[in-house]
Amino acid sequence: MKQEEPILFQKYPNLRNRVPWIPLLTNVPTPIERLTELEKEFKLDGGEIYIKRDDKNHPIYGGNKLRKFEFIFGKVLKKKKKGVVTNGGIGTNHGLACAIICHELNPPLKCHLYLFHQQLTWHVQRLLLLFDYFGVKLHLGKGMIGTFVKFLFFKLLHPKYFLMFPGGSPLFGIGTSLGTIGFVNAAFELKNQIDQTIIREPDTIFVAGGTVGTAAGLVAGCKLLGLKLKVHIVAVSTSLTSNPSAVKRNANKAIKYLRKKDKSIPNIKINEEDFVFITGYLGSGYGIKTSRGQNAVDKVFELEGCKRDFKLETTYTGKAMAAMFDYLKQEENKNKTILFWNTYNSNDLDKYLKETNFQYKKLPRKFHKFYEESKFQCWQITNCPEDIKKSCPAYLNHEYRFWKITDCLLDEQKQRKALEVLKSVIKLEDA
Repeated sequence: MKQEEPILFQKYPNLRNRVPWIPLLTNVPTPIERLTELEKEFKLDGGEIYIKRDDKNHPIYGGNKLRKFEFIFGKVLKKKKKGVVTNGGIGTNHGLACAIICHELNPPLKCHLYLFHQQLTWHVQRLLLLFDYFGVKLHLGKGMIGTFVKFLFFKLLHPKYFLMFPGGSPLFGIGTSLGTIGFVNAAFELKNQIDQTIIREPDTIFVAGGTVGTAAGLVAGCKLLGLKLKVHIVAVSTSLTSNPSAVKRNANKAIKYLRKKDKSIPNIKINEEDFVFITGYLGSGYGIKTSRGQNAVDKVFELEGCKRDFKLETTYTGKAMAAMFDYLKQEENKNKTILFWNTYNSNDLDKYLKETNFQYKKLPRKFHKFYEESKFQCWQITNCPEDIKKSCPAYLNHEYRFWKITDCLLDEQKQRKALEVLKSVIKLEDA
């Protein structure tokens, strides 16, 4: 069931009708589950590990973006915009979430995505197909800055479109704080779960930080509530957008916005000592696959995700989990209560993807090269027969390493060929 209203509005009723909001989440409060196998793996001494299951907070596409969109799309509809324009890498999860919500609203909104290049993977190829499936108008730019300029220029020429910055967060202090407020509200949800003894107050929350709106909202909300925990933010994007100053700026901007609507909200100030900012897990750039990130994704799925129906990915949550693993290896942290905030979607999108029938030529011509220059699927390399391909778990599956998910029915020579090609294509940085 969709929530009746944000918990933040229940705590501060004056925010009702003053802060835009529409109900989008369906599985709230999102469950908190204990990861006992990970506790055993790291031989904790009185410590506990939990995960906040935001990955299934919407029937089609879960994750952190939906919490932001309840407030951002509230403003979009209030302003009677005809569509949304946003930008990101060619494999942007934010872009897909935006596309799906625009498509699902009644009446639907138009969605334009301005995309820049990131490391090409099967995940990227999947998302480009899904963008088209959900009716997005795609634009390809040359580099992050050039694409961003085109994105802003589109908005100037199309005032009836709502301009949403990457991740739904302010950039350099510019843009709406409504996305950040979605995670101030999430902190209030967590406080309720602590009060209900679903979890004792964690010592630490681990969360990925890209444009850092999610993390900033959690930091602001936890301080507003007087929680003593420390949010550990793992940088998964370049320092241009993912840095301590951006966290502090976005958190304080959100508090300032809320106080403008309701003066009874405490006038708190977020400082850098209110959170921990962790670097060293990004790799050489945004979206780069790292060995530590991939190992964390695999370990979590092997121990917990396969039983609980969730998965991580290598751009955001895998890197955040890798940082958490290193934290757990330290003897002084063996007795800590840790909450990992899962910001990734765990809903199955394969049914939509299969409907595309891998017809990438329906995409604008500029995007065809992302399919013709590199092959990441075993069935592409082996020219797998249709009857075998479409009944195989590896066909269009999120996991491009076919040997991890299926016993191939093709002869051993073809299997070896696919294995050799894919292991040479799938690059992992030692980071």
